[in-house]
Amino acid sequence: MTEKPLRILHFSDIHINIQIRHMHWKKWFSKRAVGAINLLRGRSKYFDDAEIKMEAMVRFKEENDIDLVINTGDYTALGLEQELVIARELMDPMMYPPQNYVTVPGNHDIYVHEGDSHYRFSRLFCSVLQNDLPEYCRGGHWPLVRLVGDNAAIIALNSARPNLLPWKSDGTIPDEQLEAFEEILKDERLAGRFIFVLTHYAPRLANGHNDKKLHGLNNVEAFLQACKPIQSGAILCGHIHKTYRVRTHGVKSEIFCAGSATMEGHEGAWLFELQRDQLEATPIRWDGEKYYLKQ
Repeated sequence: MTEKPLRILHFSDIHINIQIRHMHWKKWFSKRAVGAINLLRGRSKYFDDAEIKMEAMVRFKEENDIDLVINTGDYTALGLEQELVIARELMDPMMYPPQNYVTVPGNHDIYVHEGDSHYRFSRLFCSVLQNDLPEYCRGGHWPLVRLVGDNAAIIALNSARPNLLPWKSDGTIPDEQLEAFEEILKDERLAGRFIFVLTHYAPRLANGHNDKKLHGLNNVEAFLQACKPIQSGAILCGHIHKTYRVRTHGVKSEIFCAGSATMEGHEGAWLFELQRDQLEATPIRWDGEKYYLKQ
């Protein structure tokens, strides 16, 4: 009897936003002012139907026998608690059982330094931040490791951080996380498993080049160097609102960017089917009413 493949849904960057007129006046005295102005100038219209599309994504999951859901961050537009609460409610149907949903925050989810902004995401999504190897944590929940069945493992690294300067949206995987990541890859409990590594920022663009300095992952080369020991795996990310796959020299794991699941005209995601160490990837598209597999 043929073993059923593990079916994984990977999507990202849904960017839930509340109407700007409902944002408290005190929130304007920060980087959010620039983000809010961009929304008012028209960016928000591209995500007007985000909630409708996420309801459709729930239906896609239910209709396609999905075993595991991965979201690589940017649930919100401005990192407001109200936005995160709405996003969490929309994700709720996908989060049962909690161990079958894995996520990291995006830079928009911890947009500014503000009170508990560093911990707000963890507080709201704590039910799905379970760690099978907590001894490797180096601050908060990260790296987060999930062992899936006998053949797969997920290692989630948090590369998102608040940026004080309005023109910066870059990120960094802290050195202590990278050091722990290298230790995890040597752990015998991961031996023989297909390893999914996920983080918000894209290690490479679709053309194989690095992202812009003020928009990308600052220590991308160190991250890719740490990925080199992986013999069988994939690197999953978001941040770039385009669905693509790309290989980079010296790294066996292919990079899959989910793009944005909700940005009008760019809607996309990935369906992965893992059969032992063989991964088949099929892009997901939006036809105006539902998500479908692009064959």
